[in-house]
Amino acid sequence: MTTTSIAAPPSADLLEERLGDPYAPENPYGFTALHAARTAGVPFTAGRELLDSLGLLAGHRADAELLETLRAVTRRAPRLAWDRVPSGTAAEAVRIGAATGALDSGLRIALRHLHARRLYGAPAIDIPQLRAVLAGVFADLLLCDALTSASARGEDLSPTRAGVHAAAVRSFVPRAVQDALDRLSVILGAWFYIRQDERAAFQELLRDTQRALFGAGAVRIGPEPADLVELLDAPGLAGLCDPVWLAAAPSLRARAALPRQDALRDLYEELIRRYRAHRSFGLTCRPLPDRP
Repeated sequence: MTTTSIAAPPSADLLEERLGDPYAPENPYGFTALHAARTAGVPFTAGRELLDSLGLLAGHRADAELLETLRAVTRRAPRLAWDRVPSGTAAEAVRIGAATGALDSGLRIALRHLHARRLYGAPAIDIPQLRAVLAGVFADLLLCDALTSASARGEDLSPTRAGVHAAAVRSFVPRAVQDALDRLSVILGAWFYIRQDERAAFQELLRDTQRALFGAGAVRIGPEPADLVELLDAPGLAGLCDPVWLAAAPSLRARAALPRQDALRDLYEELIRRYRAHRSFGLTCRPLPDRP
């Protein structure tokens, strides 16, 4: 494996355990219950009450523990997570970084769909072009996770060039997450428009993330730093994930060389390994209650 797993905080593991498998129809905190509340136009009170009772997102800190705990919520209900984020400039990186939780679920939903769908007499997941898209989304997720996690820990990946890392978090990450979700919606095809089960969940993940990152009252997004690619060689970033994997992120295509085919292959193999092992796709690679 060419990623360095960051230890998941106990609060994130506890929250995942209590929230349960989001794909289980009977789960009161799952996608089915969320969609029912949305359809009825009522607040998702069960989820709010659980979060309040656990107290894991209380307080006004903006750190790496809060970030990873929030991702356990954004995997299911991004809107519910944003309400728990403290205000202030320091918390903006946490708001942005937590969006990778929604991307994790979007990628997992796409994998579930492509494993079940058959095209030309074979599973759609076997089509090389679709595998390349999935590998690219995974690379984007890892890159965004590395940038935001380092920021939440108070690390500056470019200490000699003031503001480059902060600008990458505030400008590049939101656009990369949104672009990755858009690419997943394309490979889902017409299935994306069916408002049932996890299909409706993908639409809601996409809409809520877009609204949180770009809508009214969203974080302030500025211009992207021109020297963003140079961050890939930063020791702090390379220590989290292989720069060759990070350079395969499609969000960098306008700046970096085309990704190496062996990198896309390795990314896809690692993605499938985590999917089958019920592990998150982020740097913590933490166990999840999700089942195929």
